[in-house]
Amino acid sequence: MRSLVSVLVWVWAVPATALQPDSGASTTPNPPNFIFILTDDQRWDALGCVQDEQGSEARFPWFETPNMDRLAAEGARFRNAFVVHSLCSPSRASFLSGQQTYQHNVRHNWQPLRPQLDTWAHRLQGAGYHTAYFGKWHMGQQRKRPGFETVFSYLGQGRYNDWDFISNGKKVSTTGWIDDVSTDRAIDFLSREHDSPFAMVIGYKSPHEPRVPPERRANDYADVRLVKPASHELIPPFRPEGFVPLDFDSRMEDRRNYFRCVAAIDDCVGRILGALDAQGLAEDTVLIFAGDNGYYLGEHADHDKRTAYEESLRIPLLIRYPREIAPDTLIDYTTLNIDVAPTILEFAGLPIPELAGHSLVAALRDPGSVEGKERAFLYENYQDPEFPEHTFDILALRTDEHKLITYPNHPEWSELFDLIADPQELRDLFQRADFAEHRDRLVRQLEDLLVAAGLTPVLTSD
Repeated sequence: MRSLVSVLVWVWAVPATALQPDSGASTTPNPPNFIFILTDDQRWDALGCVQDEQGSEARFPWFETPNMDRLAAEGARFRNAFVVHSLCSPSRASFLSGQQTYQHNVRHNWQPLRPQLDTWAHRLQGAGYHTAYFGKWHMGQQRKRPGFETVFSYLGQGRYNDWDFISNGKKVSTTGWIDDVSTDRAIDFLSREHDSPFAMVIGYKSPHEPRVPPERRANDYADVRLVKPASHELIPPFRPEGFVPLDFDSRMEDRRNYFRCVAAIDDCVGRILGALDAQGLAEDTVLIFAGDNGYYLGEHADHDKRTAYEESLRIPLLIRYPREIAPDTLIDYTTLNIDVAPTILEFAGLPIPELAGHSLVAALRDPGSVEGKERAFLYENYQDPEFPEHTFDILALRTDEHKLITYPNHPEWSELFDLIADPQELRDLFQRADFAEHRDRLVRQLEDLLVAAGLTPVLTSD
């Protein structure tokens, strides 16, 4: 691998309250390769190892993901990983840029990523990396993949079977299950001789609806019945008067397909791991696995994402790098999707700009260094012009203990939850007199974050 060329530090304007990254160079003799695997709508607990850990509290104890579990066992699993905007395109822009939505301004699924927006892919490409993108991009109908030189991707949502891809600018027809096709091309890329380090993204469509698992998984979990969550009958304040949640059992087969699609992705992850082993690349590769946002499976009378309850915000996040991360590392520190970009840059030995997120390298090398540290973050969502009747603006604050959810134009919908005493968010405390002190403190904290970000607070401390 040839050595990294020098790069200029790039600086973005961020609020003074933003967390600052830890800078420093990688201690490895050669810059590592990077593989970033991103699934679509995989919730944080759709992992076999999480279900095992939950024991008698597990909702899906029958679900197994041996290859994702292998990643966790051979590297680090973040138990409290979240997105700062629970929607595909905004979250993907944050993963790439390290910025929040109000900074990169990809607010909806039909907005492309600005080509001039600096991302970790641009930085690595400028430092001599061969960058490649395979599979789902999903930012509008954008044909180019800024920062990536080898591209095998498709427009929009794609279709699960026999879909057209764009291969380095040319449309090509493919046969088979879409995520298998992306995996095939990624493995082909891994099998080539590389005279420089590489950084690749594999974007999977699964388990996004309408879900169609591959034939090999089509009959899995046929006898499984998901348990109705405790919050299923709770009607959120933004629902119209008279709203009746969809009967839980009516979506049972769709939810089985959800897990069938995740299981099929686990097969694909196993193939990627096998290819790395076969090429002797595992030791030299930082492999990051994440979901682009969470997903409701009946919680809060919902089956999508976008809103600010835990099931929508929480994601799986696994990172393996055998040279620097000890096996079976568990990190409870609150971690965000905006942390991925600075983490990649630090592992690559590149300067880290001032970002909304910060590098996780120190925590990965020494989990004790973040033990007991607290972290609060701003969550955003915006009314989607594609679904204006069903979506709305949200500005929320999540701390390690509480969550304050506000709705621009609807202060009467405001909610407050004690995440320690009530992790399923069953009891709204916003109007409770005995919680007024906590509410006022959180209102001030959210107000400060929003003012610093140039956003208008819904509630103020005046």
